[in-house]
Amino acid sequence: MSISSTRKDLFAEEEQLIQQGRLTLAKIDLTEEQWREEYKRMIEAYEKLLMSAKTLTRIADRNQKRLDEMNAELERQNSLLREREEEAKKHQSSLVHNYQKIVEEQSVIDKRVGRVQIALLFMITILTVMILFMLYYLILAPHQAIYWMERFQASK
Repeated sequence: MSISSTRKDLFAEEEQLIQQGRLTLAKIDLTEEQWREEYKRMIEAYEKLLMSAKTLTRIADRNQKRLDEMNAELERQNSLLREREEEAKKHQSSLVHNYQKIVEEQSVIDKRVGRVQIALLFMITILTVMILFMLYYLILAPHQAIYWMERFQASK
């Protein structure tokens, strides 16, 4: 069923009253009583139509009020969402800045640790060489060790 046929069906009674009213006006041989009955019928139909219009207006007003309230709530929610979005952007910016700072600090620490590792490796290497020389002189050439010890003591 199309919208236009639904609207015609919706107002069929009113259209029929208008048709009857036009037919009545076209008649010229009506008595005063017949005119009075026709007028009474038209007034009753108009009264019914007015009551329907008042009811529809009241319903439409209520619906409009609810729609206005819903629109106001939607606007409030949109405003709240925009505020939260701005807060999130600020928070995100802060997090990114903090992350970049941490990455930079980690890079500096990594460089320092690398330098310390190299220094430790160098020191361990020197100590290993010294220990190996000492073991060599104590185990394989003890007479050389005694000679160097005496020389060291004499230089003091």
